[in-house]
Parts: sequence; C-alpha cells; structure tokens
Amino acid sequence: MTETEKKKVYSLEECSKHRSEEDCWLIIHGKVYDVTRFLDEHPGGYDIVVAASGKDGTEDFEEIGHSTTAQEMLNDYYIGEFEGGDAHASTGAAKTSQKQSHADAEQGGGLFRALLPLLIVLIAVVLYYLKNNN
Repeated sequence: MTETEKKKVYSLEECSKHRSEEDCWLIIHGKVYDVTRFLDEHPGGYDIVVAASGKDGTEDFEEIGHSTTAQEMLNDYYIGEFEGGDAHASTGAAKTSQKQSHADAEQGGGLFRALLPLLIVLIAVVLYYLKNNN
C-alpha cells in the first residue's frame, strides 16, 4: 500500500467475523492483519493464532515474546488499521520499563550471590579469631 492510498479502517465487529482457519484476522497494535495463509506455517500451531483472532490480540502476541523477524513478517499480512487504535501503546513502554527494572534487580541479586560466600568466610574468620583470642 502506497502512502497516497487511503488505509482501510476496520471495526471490531468486522474483525470478529474472521475467526476461523479459512479466514483469520488479527488485530495487533492497532493494525489489522489477514494471517489466513500463514496459519499452516505458524511454529506454535494454527489453533493458537485462531484463538487470538477476531479481537485485539496484542497482549497475546506480546506475551509470547515474538522475535523481531516475526514482528517484521506481520507487514506481509497487513490489510488496514483498527478503528479502536492501539489500546496497548502506553502499556508497551511500561512493560519495557518493568522488564528493565526486573533485569536490574536480578543483576544486583547476582552480585550479592557472588559475594555471599566471601562474606560467610569473612564471618567465620572473625569468629575463629575472636574465639581463639579469649
């Protein structure tokens, strides 16, 4: 679709009519995709895709953690915009921030786990020293 062509806008009612193996549409991040011809190729099986079809499947798509390649493949199946827009636009940044905070916490926890044996040895040496000097 060129920039000069008007983008087709689909309602939830229209998208909900396409929920089968023979006719399968997904709404992801405010865009509508006809993924019918991809169903047999989907690594997780067609049934997972069909279950997420006909409604906003953004959360389902994001929870799986699709690769960049999978995200780029969506362009091949793009048919238009969802009239409800991207309801998950603001939560995407929040999830990224939350994942980063969790990663930072794990990294700090890893440092503590690495230093814990040294701390135990240090306490043992101090206790041994105090016991033998009294």
